[in-house]
Amino acid sequence: MVESQLTLYQSGDMQKLAIPPRSRFYHLEPIGIGTPYVESLAGYLIRLAQEHCVNVGQLILAEIAPLIRREKSQLSGQKVDSISKVCGIDRDRTALNGMGLMAANLVMALEVLTRRNDLRCLTLLPLAEIVSKRDLLRPIRAWCPICYQEWLNSDQSIYEPLLWSIKIIEECPYHHHRLLSKCPHCHQQQLILCRNSRPGYCNKCGHWLGQRSTKKVVPNLRKAEIFDNHSSYILNNIEELIRAASSHKLPTESSRIQQIFFRYINQVCGGNVTALSRFVGIGVATLSSWYQDATLPQIDKLLQFTERLQISLVDFLTTDILAADGLNQAAILPPPPSRPRKHLKRLDKPRKQVIQFVLEQVLQESPPPSLQNVARRLNCRPLVLQYHFSEICSLIQLNHASFRKLERQQRIQPILEAALDEFPPPSLLEVVRRLGYKNNSYLYTYFPSLSRQITERYKDYIKGCGLEERNRISQEIETIAKEIHSQGYKPTRRRVAELLQKPGVMLNQYAQDILRQVQRSLGYE
Repeated sequence: MVESQLTLYQSGDMQKLAIPPRSRFYHLEPIGIGTPYVESLAGYLIRLAQEHCVNVGQLILAEIAPLIRREKSQLSGQKVDSISKVCGIDRDRTALNGMGLMAANLVMALEVLTRRNDLRCLTLLPLAEIVSKRDLLRPIRAWCPICYQEWLNSDQSIYEPLLWSIKIIEECPYHHHRLLSKCPHCHQQQLILCRNSRPGYCNKCGHWLGQRSTKKVVPNLRKAEIFDNHSSYILNNIEELIRAASSHKLPTESSRIQQIFFRYINQVCGGNVTALSRFVGIGVATLSSWYQDATLPQIDKLLQFTERLQISLVDFLTTDILAADGLNQAAILPPPPSRPRKHLKRLDKPRKQVIQFVLEQVLQESPPPSLQNVARRLNCRPLVLQYHFSEICSLIQLNHASFRKLERQQRIQPILEAALDEFPPPSLLEVVRRLGYKNNSYLYTYFPSLSRQITERYKDYIKGCGLEERNRISQEIETIAKEIHSQGYKPTRRRVAELLQKPGVMLNQYAQDILRQVQRSLGYE
């Protein structure tokens, strides 16, 4: 019997291998991070949907909406059936690339799904404590057709740069071609993001948006004209700002902006805000609100400020020392104009006696005039009268105010009381127009109770009319549906709408719910 020979092998490692976590979506790398042509967040979402072979609407409703709804408690339990509930309505979708809650929620959701941690750089969130949201982003899509065509010809990824969504940017920095906002085929404007968005293609008609350039591009033409050409200055500084934002080099606290403006006001003009305002062409109140941290500057005003001081925007935000040697009060600011000081008019004793006698007679007049009217009679300024005859002037003002109040009550109050008896009840705006005023603030100030009564009565009337209209529509739908059913046909939405007085009513959700109830009552599932 042949003896079997056994072979000994080294023992294997039977421990379970550590598998790194997997992402729900592809770990798609954004385009252009760290460059001025960084991809926008809305464009990244479109490319992500394209990589997964689904449209943007399916991607948002199936994957992104549940994550955002989990963070927003007010949407819990509600079915999200439209991307408008996630991305905003119409032109509000531009906020996806901005610095608000909508952009932050989308960044959070996409970072969870892709396991990336750099998607914040695809928005303007790093600028949230630097510039105001007002007029920052354009509400519609804009693009450079030459960029699209060059990327297609060179087999590069076609995407939507964040730079194109900034409102102040009007031309492509590389081709000097004005950004387009209407499709050359269907001549329609487009939203930043739609259910069927595709990079480089029209959201309306589906045509390609690229075109060949007929001009020869001269690289870096604008670099030498940074302080001579206004458009070049804007392009260069917005590019630097986006690059610095993606590199995390910008200040993240609004108090830092306040300190910068306070330092410039003191170093450049010695604390003279008025002189600085005249030089940079920005109002004193606006500059004051900036350095008092009351408001954040708009991007166009901030660029106007830095361009006038001949310093780049990024240097202004990041450098603690004035960059230019000539930035001092003597060199940069013109001397303030000398104005003679105004003094109150001196009154001699006989003149004062005459004015006092006239003012005492004015107290007896009916109706009592205003202090400005009395001052015109005496050829004096009201301040002069108040300085020399403060007590009498106070009585004149008090009498005139009482007279105006009584006049308002006698003239306006009967009109407001009559409006409460009218049928159909008028709106407060209609009553305001009858009285010749522009808005209802005057009535709310002096007749708050009557104004609220008119407003509430009008609201109740409108609400009642709406209920009556809905009941009428409900009865009409029910009658038509039963008539169609009696003819042997199913009362579908289309068939019912054809017989309605106003077919468009069937587009409303409540009309569709009424029809479903009628269908169930007739035995339809």
